[in-house]
Amino acid sequence: MDALLREFGTEQQHASVVLARVHALSLAPVEGRSGDLVWQVRKGDYDRATQVDLRWGLHRLTFDTPENASTLDMVRAFERRLGDKNEPMAFSAIADHVSRLTPSQHTGLFHDLAMAAEEASAQQDDAQCLRDNAPWQAWLTGASRAGHEAALLACIGMGASVRMPDASGNTPLHHAARFGHAHLIKPLVDAGADVSALNGQGWAPLHLASLHRHARACDQLMRNGADAEQPGWRGRTPTRMHQRERSYEQAQAL
Repeated sequence: MDALLREFGTEQQHASVVLARVHALSLAPVEGRSGDLVWQVRKGDYDRATQVDLRWGLHRLTFDTPENASTLDMVRAFERRLGDKNEPMAFSAIADHVSRLTPSQHTGLFHDLAMAAEEASAQQDDAQCLRDNAPWQAWLTGASRAGHEAALLACIGMGASVRMPDASGNTPLHHAARFGHAHLIKPLVDAGADVSALNGQGWAPLHLASLHRHARACDQLMRNGADAEQPGWRGRTPTRMHQRERSYEQAQAL
């Protein structure tokens, strides 16, 4: 919470932005210090073991530890790494330093590492729950309609699909085009949005931008591959729709 307050201050943020940042912070390694030894513990993805990164000055030793490791398990994992025959002398400086710790310091170090491994595992479980259960797809649709780029990027980063249509067949790119949010076009396309996708009424995003006279959105769509002559409902193209709207405006002016 303190990290979020330092980062965002009192400025109001969309829930997706805050929760995406919470997710990122939950995946950060757990850090600590024991005397002049510093360490980081990170839970591995999927079936990968928890990894401990132990440093003393310029020297570094990295080793894997089992799930739910006790203090003794942590000691054994450390000793197994020191016994790696492929690198017999690589970690001698840290090994010598650890061997000179008093019994209480030695126990305290590996107890702290075991507790950090438990904390890292719990944080990753929380992060996965957050990723799986927050309404990222609905928030992506809302961000596309509202023109909220930070929320849009947060939802994409959390796995929301830029190609998934809503109940009316509109993708996030359709919504961005419909409401003239030109600044969202490239981020959506970069994330894999299809500029030629047709919604339930047979319109591509460029059709909607043309129909609602959003010139900058039209320009951005065409810069990113949209076809001004793509046929939509009843064969109508964005060019034809634009010309029709322009003729209508001229008639109204007269």
